[in-house]
Amino acid sequence: MIVIGLTGGIASGKSTVAAELRKLGLPVFDADEASRQAVAAGSEGLAMVRQTFGSEYLTATGDLDREKVAALVFRDAQALRQLEAIVHQIVLAQAENFLQECRKQGCPAAVLDVPLLIECGWHKKVDVVWLVAVSVQEQIRRAMLRSGMAEADVKRRIAAQMPLEDKKAYAGVVFDNSGELQDTLAAVRQEVKKILGEDFGR
Repeated sequence: MIVIGLTGGIASGKSTVAAELRKLGLPVFDADEASRQAVAAGSEGLAMVRQTFGSEYLTATGDLDREKVAALVFRDAQALRQLEAIVHQIVLAQAENFLQECRKQGCPAAVLDVPLLIECGWHKKVDVVWLVAVSVQEQIRRAMLRSGMAEADVKRRIAAQMPLEDKKAYAGVVFDNSGELQDTLAAVRQEVKKILGEDFGR
């Protein structure tokens, strides 16, 4: 089984590519969703967050106060490392279970959709890295349009990740998503066809 590591920066279009891969029949592990579940109300991860940062980072209903935590970790590198250490160990275990199940089912390929694939060293666990890339200016424009975030907030989030240009050194395949979406998706289908060969489209 070929393990594909899919990554990209904020507002690069990675989630759109992941959705296309699902449509093409490839199983996709969503690390973002797994990360949210890792610190869901009542979870072991949330208990670890409370122990590390204090109860003030939980809401009155016992959920993680995501805005307050985000404000902390994007100005405090040590806090970010602590949070990532908590979440990553939980998500990694889930990803390994996902791959084990895919192998049991005889899947020819599986995808780990991980925003911080390279930053957290997961690129060493995959056979090939697929990077979805756009310019920083386009990242900022799309992120502001999509979420209504202020430009300064978007820039801080981009700065917290490895630059896309640096990630290209780790990538076996780079999808330039600066142009038309249909062109990007066509390139994705072509890469999947290289992996699945005659099985593609069946």
